[in-house]
Amino acid sequence: MMNISNFDGQSLEGTLVPINKPPGMTSYDVVRRIKRATGIRKVGHAGTLDPFAEGVLLVGIGRSATRRLGEFLKGDKEYLARVVLGVVTDTYDPTGEIIERNNFSLPEEDNIRAVLKRFEGEQLQTPPRYSAIKVNGVRMYRSARRGIDVEPKLRRVTLREIRLTDMTTDGFEMRVTCSHGTYIRSLAYDIGRELGPGAHLGRLIRTRVGEYTLEQAVDLETFVRQTRS
Repeated sequence: MMNISNFDGQSLEGTLVPINKPPGMTSYDVVRRIKRATGIRKVGHAGTLDPFAEGVLLVGIGRSATRRLGEFLKGDKEYLARVVLGVVTDTYDPTGEIIERNNFSLPEEDNIRAVLKRFEGEQLQTPPRYSAIKVNGVRMYRSARRGIDVEPKLRRVTLREIRLTDMTTDGFEMRVTCSHGTYIRSLAYDIGRELGPGAHLGRLIRTRVGEYTLEQAVDLETFVRQTRS
C-alpha cells in the first residue's frame, strides 16, 4: 500500500494514487473529497466506477498527473464480479428494478466454465440502457429514466480472460481481465441469458487498473485523514 502519511497537498502534486473506492459513492464524489483534502483543484480519475461498485480508482493529483491518466484510461482492467442468476434488473445491477424472475437449478461448474470461455476474445458488446454513453447528444441513463428507448451503438471490446473463482448459493463469482470500455454489467446479463435463467451483476470489485492493484490501493478515509491541505 502506498504510504501517504506525512504528505501535504504540495508534495502530492503530480502523484498518481490508487484509491480503494467504497460502494455507495460516485467516482466524482471521490475526486471532490480528494480536492478538499489536498487543496489541489486539478484532480481526475482513470475510468469511472458505478456507485455500487468498489475497488481501484486511479486518481491523478495535479496537472501533470491528470495528463497521464489517459495512459491508464485505455489500458486493461481486472474485476472480481458476482453474478446473481434468476433475477434480471433494468440496470443489470443491484440498484435497478427487477424486471424478471426465473426459477432455476444452479448450473454445474463445468457448464459455467464452458459458457465463460465462449465470451473470451474480441467481440461487439451492447452497453446497458442505464449508462453514461451519449446517443443523439443525450446520455442513455437520462433517456431511460424518461422512458425513452434508444438503441446504443455496439462497442468493440476484448475480454482477455474470464475465470470462475467461486460458486455461491444464487450464482457464482468470476474474475475478468478486459479492455477499456467493457461493461461488466452487460457481460453478466449476457452470460445469464446464455446460461438460461438470466442474471444481474450483484457485486463488482475492480482489482487492477494497469499496473496498480487493489493491494496497493489506499482507503479513501485513510487518505483524507492522513493528507493535510
